[in-house]
Amino acid sequence: MNFNQLLIPIAPEQPLGDSFHQALRCANSNASQVTLLMVIEELAELKEIANHSGTTLDLLDKATKVYHAELKQHVINLKTLYSNVKFNTQIRTGIPFIEIIKSAKEFQSKVIIIDSHRSNKERACQSGSTTRHLMRKSEIPIWSISPNSTPIRNVVAAIDFSNQDNEGFTDKIISLAIEFCTLTGADLTLCHAWRLESEGFLRKWSGYTELDIALVAKKMRTDRAMRLKSLLMPYENSLVNTKVRLLEGDARSVLPQFVEKESVDVVILGSLSRSGVAGFLMGNTAESMLNQLNCSVITLKPDAFRSPVLS
Repeated sequence: MNFNQLLIPIAPEQPLGDSFHQALRCANSNASQVTLLMVIEELAELKEIANHSGTTLDLLDKATKVYHAELKQHVINLKTLYSNVKFNTQIRTGIPFIEIIKSAKEFQSKVIIIDSHRSNKERACQSGSTTRHLMRKSEIPIWSISPNSTPIRNVVAAIDFSNQDNEGFTDKIISLAIEFCTLTGADLTLCHAWRLESEGFLRKWSGYTELDIALVAKKMRTDRAMRLKSLLMPYENSLVNTKVRLLEGDARSVLPQFVEKESVDVVILGSLSRSGVAGFLMGNTAESMLNQLNCSVITLKPDAFRSPVLS
């Protein structure tokens, strides 16, 4: 995949804040095509009001004209900063996440870039429902940008070894991470959070001593560290500065702590569909981490995933 076709949804009257510049700098260096999309949420109540008053009949048309002008002004302002970017605009009406996914399909977008941070959230990094719907139901990667507009220097790709069937998907995550870091000039860390989940079971039922358990944990830790390193072997000639990091403990706590300590700018996570329901690769673990990460987050799906919105 590549980053040459980008879709940026903007809520009506949402200012184009500094957070977007992190992504737009990336688009400019890649001479990308960027579509600014605004979705006017359809209000069924207006139709009911129209039965009692004719004043609402042209409200949607008026709003559309105003927002078209707003998008055009955004383009004028952005073009002075990002001369290599080709900008398009589009207005759609409906449920935001559905229209965003449909628009991405129409424009053959490779990435959807969304600012999901709002000052009225309980926490600044708390993602909204539209972002979560997109992360679960979009076939293409979602880049949820952070309020921080600083250049991208440090990227983490979170790797999960819990399911052997996901090896092809892991390769896709790393391929995207390498491409992203090549484009931005950032360093890449492959990060795997691990702990011996069966420790209690082994202690109770296997007759293992503490030393036995410690030896098993050491062997598994070494094996996972080697597997992490082997994932980078196909990219040994890449110009990207890469390293691996094995974290011990619950991913929901140790990964966000690592990201904050190392001043990570972007975290790349995989997301999978489980039992027909779009969920995250690490289940509730990844979803809980999203609200703890203040940096930008990119999530992606395996190639076989098909969006329920487009079916």
